[in-house]
Amino acid sequence: MRITEFFESNEATRELLLQALRQCDWDAANFLLRLLEEGTFAETLGGKGRLFFLLDGDVVVSFLTLTMQDCIAAPDMTPWIGFVFTFPEYRGRGNIGILLDHARKCAASDGAPFVFLATNHIGLYEKYGFIYWGNRKDIHGEDSRIYVAPAADIMLFAETMQERAHEVIRQSGIREAWKEIGAKVNQVGSLATGLLMKHRDIDFHIYTDTLDVAESFKVISQICVNPNVTRLKYRNLAATDEACLEWHVWYNLDGEEWQIDMIQILLGSQFDGYFEHVTERIKAVLTPESRRTILELKYLTPAEEHIAGIEYYQAVIADGVRTYAQFTAWRKEHPMTGINQWCP
Repeated sequence: MRITEFFESNEATRELLLQALRQCDWDAANFLLRLLEEGTFAETLGGKGRLFFLLDGDVVVSFLTLTMQDCIAAPDMTPWIGFVFTFPEYRGRGNIGILLDHARKCAASDGAPFVFLATNHIGLYEKYGFIYWGNRKDIHGEDSRIYVAPAADIMLFAETMQERAHEVIRQSGIREAWKEIGAKVNQVGSLATGLLMKHRDIDFHIYTDTLDVAESFKVISQICVNPNVTRLKYRNLAATDEACLEWHVWYNLDGEEWQIDMIQILLGSQFDGYFEHVTERIKAVLTPESRRTILELKYLTPAEEHIAGIEYYQAVIADGVRTYAQFTAWRKEHPMTGINQWCP
């Protein structure tokens, strides 16, 4: 058995592979053949797409694609394994597992922590290490089951993200700007717990004796002088129970936009030190397994889903959630309203 990549093959081999597709009695294979013959494979399925064939001598056994897009419209979920097919005379021998494993390794070499697969089969891909993620409508409006399988090490991906977050902090000078007025600057949130994943958010709690708006604007002005700061948002909650000023700036690091949340809190108020305590408790109870699970769940969350970090931590640490499907069900049973004050 050997694996051949269509676009890296010579003309004679490509014709052999195309001939196998022409003999395949499957509508999806006919569509794939049309994409190849019309030269629209990359345009339809995203650039850098690959098409792998498993051959027994010169006989095609199986094939599949590894592409940026598939039949599910979800730009942040990528890459996708698709067009998975084994010819009838080779079925029941686990041959497709060879290609699935190869595709995962190729995705890993590109730095992707997971590969995704859309199917209506139940019980087929689980034996190859795929885990049910949930259901979504495909581009035709039909319900499809989505599976995921690990590729690259999620921990390395997270470490890279966190290194970039610390570079944003260093370049922006945020700590130094606030300390000039005597403020206490605490790192909180996902970066403080080591659980920052793909959402580029950095959280600070800033403590001062008073909530002097004019003085705070001077600090923010100093931060915004940096040309990499692209946006600013401000909310005055000084007269509420939260007793704080909210500052949000967006920072451009090499074309990536990072959101930096600075919550200026009145010393001695209701939430003075509260979230720092929660952060330390989470760090204390995290295990390697729970850390990895939380990072995986965060990565597998679609971009349009806005989920507070504390929901992941409570679900995994307190209630033993381990898969995204379980997490989705858990959230339905534990709807979040207001500030979640769970603490391990």
